[in-house]
Amino acid sequence: MQVANMASTAAAELATLRALTFRLSSTPTAQLPQHVPAIAASLANCKSLLASTQTSASKSSSDASVAIHKYRTLLSTLLQDRTIQGRWSAVVLIKTTLEVGGWETLQKSLPWVRGLLSILAKPDPPTTKKLCLITLSRLYILTRDYPTLVREITTPTLPAFIQSCLQIATSSAPGNLLHTVLESFNRLLPRHPTIFRSYLKQLQQLLSQIVAPTPSNALVKEQSQATNFGITSAVSIAARQLYVQLSCCTPKGASSDEWERGLKSTVASAHRVADKVFRAVVEEWQSSSRTATTVNGQTLDAEVQELETDATGLPPWSGIYAGGERLVSLLRLVKAYSTMPTASVVNTNVGLITDLLTRMLSLTVPSINGTKSFQNTMKFNNQVSKDERENLWLIIPGVHAATIEILLALAMRCEANSSPLDGLFLDQLIWVFGSESNTALIRTACYLAIAQLLKRVGLSLPKSSIDPVASIIRACCEDILPSESVVTKPFPSEAKANGATPQQASTNADAFLNSSSNLKDHAANFGGLRQAAHGLLPVLFTSIRPQYLSDSLRARMDRTAILAQHKDAMLASILNPAPTKKFGKPAASILPLMARSFPEQHELEGLLRPRMPVIRLGTRESEADDDDDEVEEDRAEEIEEDDDRFVGEELDTLLETAEQSEQYAEDSAMADAAHEEPPSQTGDLDMALQIEIGASENPVADLANQGTGGNKRPPSENGLPSLTKRAKVDEEPASSTIPAPLPTSSIATTEKSAIAHTVAPALPAAPQSGPSFSEKRERGELEGDESDDEDIVPLVFGQDTDDESDM
Repeated sequence: MQVANMASTAAAELATLRALTFRLSSTPTAQLPQHVPAIAASLANCKSLLASTQTSASKSSSDASVAIHKYRTLLSTLLQDRTIQGRWSAVVLIKTTLEVGGWETLQKSLPWVRGLLSILAKPDPPTTKKLCLITLSRLYILTRDYPTLVREITTPTLPAFIQSCLQIATSSAPGNLLHTVLESFNRLLPRHPTIFRSYLKQLQQLLSQIVAPTPSNALVKEQSQATNFGITSAVSIAARQLYVQLSCCTPKGASSDEWERGLKSTVASAHRVADKVFRAVVEEWQSSSRTATTVNGQTLDAEVQELETDATGLPPWSGIYAGGERLVSLLRLVKAYSTMPTASVVNTNVGLITDLLTRMLSLTVPSINGTKSFQNTMKFNNQVSKDERENLWLIIPGVHAATIEILLALAMRCEANSSPLDGLFLDQLIWVFGSESNTALIRTACYLAIAQLLKRVGLSLPKSSIDPVASIIRACCEDILPSESVVTKPFPSEAKANGATPQQASTNADAFLNSSSNLKDHAANFGGLRQAAHGLLPVLFTSIRPQYLSDSLRARMDRTAILAQHKDAMLASILNPAPTKKFGKPAASILPLMARSFPEQHELEGLLRPRMPVIRLGTRESEADDDDDEVEEDRAEEIEEDDDRFVGEELDTLLETAEQSEQYAEDSAMADAAHEEPPSQTGDLDMALQIEIGASENPVADLANQGTGGNKRPPSENGLPSLTKRAKVDEEPASSTIPAPLPTSSIATTEKSAIAHTVAPALPAAPQSGPSFSEKRERGELEGDESDDEDIVPLVFGQDTDDESDM
């Protein structure tokens, strides 16, 4: 059966391949680009056929070999076609065939590789060249697992591919094509470092122009060179990643040392650029790894500039804005060193990077409200003009955003090893946020970094470190729920004062329009800002101790989570409730609101019904099983009825049962005491009472008078046992096992002794001499000496009027 299925599958794949070949050969070349997407999607149905080894053992194998050979020949013909449409179609179909065919297709792909390399040298459109680069890069990656194919295909053709890519990159190539070249080098260089070693100098010259672009450069020569490249943010990121991986091209065993030297030179270049850019301010930061450059007492240039080539090979720059762009690029290059994987083990100097972060975060934009805070105590350099100082405040937020990116990369790379520095970084982020929170870029970066830091050390921080975070929490809630901006409307004309008419003022007629009253915050349009705030809110619930947050702040967080329908934040609030502060009154929970908002969530079901028993369903095999099931159902119903009873009713039943048992036991004891002498000691009376109760057959009385045993608590001082469980009473009345009531003539009564509904103690009291306790209470003679010579007055019980006493 399996052989038949395989044969039918092979026949279907062969028919599909023949149909695709006929479609390619019968379609005009100018119309092929419209048919190529459907043909490429259908090639996935021929995967087994293209990847199988073809032999001439059978007729079906020969037919498949002929069909595959015809299809490959057709692709080779299209690859050398004179029209652009034919070559473009061939490139797309060749890549799809290589992905599907496996080793059988790869070993015969050398003619295709040569044809693709020839297209890179032709004046084809950028889209065709981009597809050629992607196809060749994928082919070289697929042959990496087969040493034979690497020796036969990759090693002979890869140098020509690198040379063609460098020619494309150095020419006036569009940005997307340049990005494809850099991404291809990023994939291939770590796998073939020895082949790329011959082109290392050309790569460095190319990357020096695009790794740290300065579009605002005032130097005309460098600016004209930079405009030749379509430099975008994606191109710069790919260039920095490739720059970091150039250390793999060094001889074996020296790549780690080259990587460390590259990191040190990059950090040194960032400090040198910062010396130029930050010259308007006298920095109080002191470096632990280098000698700080002072600008006091030195003659400064009229313009902020660097006219010499950098140690890393970067070109000169001029202007405060160009310096800010160069500093941001170098900081992002340091981030690339922290995030990119390496071919060998490297030693990262965390102190060197931390020193750079501390310097960048120590300088903040001063507040404009004129308050005397610690941030406004910075010293300015009198040699620098006010215009340059104000330009510095404009570029500082971008520098801080790049610095926070390094902080995030370092935290993710070092993981728990950098936890001792998390508290220091958190204080610096709060410092920066306090002065630059009006910038959406800074708020976004701070939200991301603070969320990462709080996840690691939030629960271990003291309250003094959490209190400054309150301002960030409020800003986070406002960014999630942006408030409507208030539109100022003109006040009505004031009344005349002292007979003088107030001066007429111009009124903006547009302020009265209703459309301007619903203007929202501009920060609501930044998707990244809202996403960062959404990610921070659940972390605030889980990573900060609830007792460190004030009631108003916690209420604001809960309100934001509810109004924004933030499921993760609401769940975190429920799992981390606020502490109780009002005489044991439980704090309010938002669980009902979450149950209303997300009724079908599994997390919510686990919170609402955590102890739901498993319901088992099965078939009944015999009538005996039916009877057993009915008995079990009856018992279950009785248990449910008992459980539904109110706890107070159960307690009343227990007390009444205990009173009955104690009443009957003491009545029997007093009947014997009427004919015999009263015991002289309380212990003898207790023993007699225990013997009398033990002789009875009433299980309720036994349960009521049972001592400490098993899991029951010992009797209290008054002799009443603690009945923690309800005693089970048989259906038969208990009065059948209880002795008949004693006649009233055998008990001595007094005038005040007949009291209705009297509850007797568990054990009879010791004989007393003199007046009874009730008589003394009425006469107020509770205090005084008791005489042992007076007659013993026995205990007197009144008539029991409860309905259950007759049982």
